[in-house]
Amino acid sequence: MMIGSTHYLHIGGCKDCKGVAVYYPSDREVHMRIQDAKILKGQMDLKDVGYNVRWCHGPRNYYNIAEHMGAFIYIGANGKPAGTITKIISGNPESF
Repeated sequence: MMIGSTHYLHIGGCKDCKGVAVYYPSDREVHMRIQDAKILKGQMDLKDVGYNVRWCHGPRNYYNIAEHMGAFIYIGANGKPAGTITKIISGNPESF
């Protein structure tokens, strides 16, 4: 569901947000475009549940993807929903 795919996320409570795109080219690397077009690249470490990301020139974060009421959501390190997956596309359509 992750490796080789791009996830598009809706960030709840943000009416003007264009959304987030997250691409997983391998089991060690992740790219993310946030709504203001800023692109982040990071190193990913898969865990039994979830994964850690160390963003280049940025913080470390923990994420988990879980099913909730028929939708897949990203859960942040605080245990709260961080975004809802709106679609998953095979490959790298964002050309990260």
